[in-house]
Amino acid sequence: MVDRQSAKDRRVLVVEDELLIVLVIEDTLTDLGAEVVGPVAHLDAALRLAAEASIDAAILDVNIREGNSYAVADVLAERGIPFVFCSGYSDWALEERHRDRPRLNKPYTSKELEEQVLELLGGASG
Repeated sequence: MVDRQSAKDRRVLVVEDELLIVLVIEDTLTDLGAEVVGPVAHLDAALRLAAEASIDAAILDVNIREGNSYAVADVLAERGIPFVFCSGYSDWALEERHRDRPRLNKPYTSKELEEQVLELLGGASG
């Protein structure tokens, strides 16, 4: 288990279009001492933040308004920013180029989210 201190004052982009899930993510990140960037539910805003914002990690809902978050994942990967996909779909539904990325299966618990975020941030330079 990665130390909870790895999340303190780290910035995490949240791309999610379901309000109840956003609230759980925000609560979890706040409890860890991380700063929420966003949340955003639209592809254009997500792409802008992924390209320009100072962030340490990201949580990406696969299906968002206006499509999916694969283009956002591509930008994050180019920048070397770790991220996790959140989806109710099986691995086969993910685009092949992203199948090796960390994934949380919906519905997931706050504890599972916390563990995944700590793992992302523990491996990220900050």
